[in-house]
Amino acid sequence: MSEDRAGRSPMPARLRKIVTGNPPGRHRRLRALTITTVPAAMALAGVIPFLAHGHPSPARPASTASQIVCGSWAKCDARGYDSYGYGSHEFTAYWRMAAGDECTNYAAFVESTVYHVREPSYLLGNGGQWAYSAASHGALVNHIPAVGAVAEWDGGTSGMGSFGHVGVVEEVGPHDSWIVVSQQHMGGAYDYNWTRIQAQNSANLWQQWPTHFIHFPIPRRADVGYFNPGTRRVGLRASQTPGPVSYWGQIPLKGAIPLSGNWTGTGTDRMGYYSPQYGIFHLLGAGSGKQPNLEATFDRPHQVPLVGDWKGTGRDGIGSYDPATGTFYLRQSLKGGPVDEKFSYGRPGMIPLAGDWSGDGRDGVGYYNPKTGIFNLRVTLSHGPNWVSFRFGPPHMIPIAGNWAGIGSKDGVGYYDRRTGTFYLRDRLSTGPGSTVVRFGPLRMVPLAGEWFGS
Repeated sequence: MSEDRAGRSPMPARLRKIVTGNPPGRHRRLRALTITTVPAAMALAGVIPFLAHGHPSPARPASTASQIVCGSWAKCDARGYDSYGYGSHEFTAYWRMAAGDECTNYAAFVESTVYHVREPSYLLGNGGQWAYSAASHGALVNHIPAVGAVAEWDGGTSGMGSFGHVGVVEEVGPHDSWIVVSQQHMGGAYDYNWTRIQAQNSANLWQQWPTHFIHFPIPRRADVGYFNPGTRRVGLRASQTPGPVSYWGQIPLKGAIPLSGNWTGTGTDRMGYYSPQYGIFHLLGAGSGKQPNLEATFDRPHQVPLVGDWKGTGRDGIGSYDPATGTFYLRQSLKGGPVDEKFSYGRPGMIPLAGDWSGDGRDGVGYYNPKTGIFNLRVTLSHGPNWVSFRFGPPHMIPIAGNWAGIGSKDGVGYYDRRTGTFYLRDRLSTGPGSTVVRFGPLRMVPLAGEWFGS
């Protein structure tokens, strides 16, 4: 159908268990979440709403045929399947593709603006030439789908015409059983659509499984997600844009608070959770061999847990905050033992934060005053004055922190408005508008943010 002319599941193994937890004593290796303390702070402050239902994951179609999920920019946007505003950009050429109603230009647009892939230095050609061109210049091309990858159909593939076709992988089903792609210039009833494609589709069915998946390097940066404390489900979005959940997960313990951190120094956050009743940190994938998961206790239950690279070692440690006294307790080791740092900072009853505010590789601390909407941050792990203090957003929001720009290690801040389900992210540590504003997930969730996705 498409004849364009050019001018994440599981998901792949490295992301397969990004957000799936297991009860204590039944551990499995997995990857995971973010470096944010908001869920803990909100839980202990008593302001997390209890919800009985989570946002459902996509149901697997009963038939083996592909199914159009939505069609046209407006209808897809209305159903929560974002067209990323391509209608306003279609006549701009991306990656030196032919502008307009072309699958190649749309794929280049999404890869560059949504996933921040750097423009290739070489020409990719028509849709059916992308896999060969990318592979010959060192890009990873295989048969494994992943969110953010380009789905490619060779020229001559059934229904694709001699020029082939490309789209963008937006969702990946369990065991790679299906994918959802967004695509332009597919022809048929809707020139733009999101389509769910079954892996077992035979060659004579429309729309069949892609010939290749092209994995252009995706820069690491913090993206958004949410936690539903009522269902204990976690939904992560693999970009700072509206759209469906990219990866689903589950927190195994009722009343637990989700955490994540770079436990192993690989650069990819893995999941953990904190049991406030016992003051135990469950750090999944932090160990090795027959002990892939670690448990650490601070012997101080009902605290606000923290995660941060306190010493700049390249991997995260743990900590806690006592809201009654405004005291921080930090430990770089992920095992039992005394704290490395203990100090009071700010007034009691604040919401604590952790982040690399200066970009030197070491995390500092901070706190958010919900009554004023003011962020107070300190680089040095000790009692003392603020390194910087500023108001961002209205009061009574839920604060978050993350490396939104993906440049170096410097973190920014943000806030989540649970009344609207909207994230407001700011790269700079100063008063001003949000650098990125994105609505994601149901209302009144607990926000998550972290570097769980990227090459």
